[in-house]
Amino acid sequence: MKLHQLAALVTAVETGSLRRAAEKMRLSQPALSRSVRELEREIGVKLIERTPHGVEATVYGKALIMRSKIVESELRQARDDIAHLLAATHGDLRIGASPVAAFNLLPIALARFKKRRPNLRVEVMEGLFPGLLAELRQGDFDFVVGRISEAMDPEDLATEVLFQDDLVIVTRLNHPLTRARRVTKGDLEGCEWILPQPGSPPRTAFEQTFHARVGKMPHCTIESNSFMTMLTVLSRTEFVGIAPRQLFQGTWLQQSFTVLDVGFTFPSQPIGVIRRARSVPSVAAQFAIKELRQAAQQMLVDTDAERV
Repeated sequence: MKLHQLAALVTAVETGSLRRAAEKMRLSQPALSRSVRELEREIGVKLIERTPHGVEATVYGKALIMRSKIVESELRQARDDIAHLLAATHGDLRIGASPVAAFNLLPIALARFKKRRPNLRVEVMEGLFPGLLAELRQGDFDFVVGRISEAMDPEDLATEVLFQDDLVIVTRLNHPLTRARRVTKGDLEGCEWILPQPGSPPRTAFEQTFHARVGKMPHCTIESNSFMTMLTVLSRTEFVGIAPRQLFQGTWLQQSFTVLDVGFTFPSQPIGVIRRARSVPSVAAQFAIKELRQAAQQMLVDTDAERV
C-alpha cells in the first residue's frame, strides 16, 4: 500500500470523478485508475463504484479513506515537527473550536502564539459538537477546544480541562427586565426564549434547572445553534436567551447585552482541549495548547477581578 495510491482513492471520492481527480493530482486518468485498481487488488475488496451521482466509496473504501486521512494528518504533523526542529517557527496548525472558545479564549491564545511564531499558519474552524469531534477523529484538526463531556471515551479522546464555565441568561442592555432588581419566577414564565436545538447539552442543562426552579418549561419559540443569530434576535426584540458566562466577561458584548440576576445558577461545564488519544500532538499543537493554558489562567484572573 503506497501513499500515492491512497491519495488517488481519496481524491477520486472527494471529487466524485476519476477525470477531475486526475486533473487535480496532475496525472493522466489511466494512471490514476491504475493506482486505485492496484490498491483494490492488494486489499482484495472493491473500494469505489460508479453511480449516477459519480464515483462513490464502497463501505470498504469509506473505512480505508477515514484511516488514510489520519495517516495524512500524522505525516503532516511529522513534517511540521521537523520544520519546528529546524526553524521553530514554520508549519501548519488546524484547530476546531466551539463558539465560546472561538469568541473569547482562542483569540487571546492565538495572539500570543503568533507573536512568538509569526510564520506558522493557523486555520480555525468554528462549529458545534458532535460535528467537530467527527472531524477530529478523521484527522481534520490537530485538536478541538470546547465543552468536555463525561461520555468521552479516554481511549478515543484525550482531554484537558482549562476552566469551568456556567450558563447565564442574557438580554439586550435596555430590555424591560434589566430594570428589575431581581428577576422573579413570574417574569421568567412570561418571557419568550431563543434557545439551542433540543437535545444539545446547553439546552438540556438549562431546561432541567429552569424546570426545577420555575416549575415549568421555558416558552421557546425560536431555536438556533448559531450564537450570532441569537445575538441578533436579542438585540432587536424582547426575547431572552442563554450563553456561556465567559462570552460576556471582558468583551465588547457587555456594551450591548447584559446578564440577568435570576436568583439561581446553572450547572458548570468543563471547557478544554480535546485531541485524538492515540496520536502525539505536533510540536506546533503543543505550543498552542501551552498558550491556551496560560490564556485560560489569565482569563480566570480577569473574571475574578471583575466580580470583586
